[in-house]
Amino acid sequence: MWRLTGDFRHPVHVHLAHFQVLARNGRPPAATDAGWKDTVDVGPYEVVDVLARFDGHRGTYMLHCHNLEHEDMAMMADFEVI
Repeated sequence: MWRLTGDFRHPVHVHLAHFQVLARNGRPPAATDAGWKDTVDVGPYEVVDVLARFDGHRGTYMLHCHNLEHEDMAMMADFEVI
């Protein structure tokens, strides 16, 4: 389970993995959050809990924000699944 937060709107995208939105600000997610996702919109000062599944492969995964300014500034993270 991951908890995603931000200071302003961030469309967070995870490469090669899917997740489900469990809660927004401690409340049940909206109907638009139903199903498996690879991107979730995190609003300003919002807390979004997601349950991620990493069963596609072992190795490096990447996540980033889809705001163009953030992509241009290389605001990305990678992590290793073993």
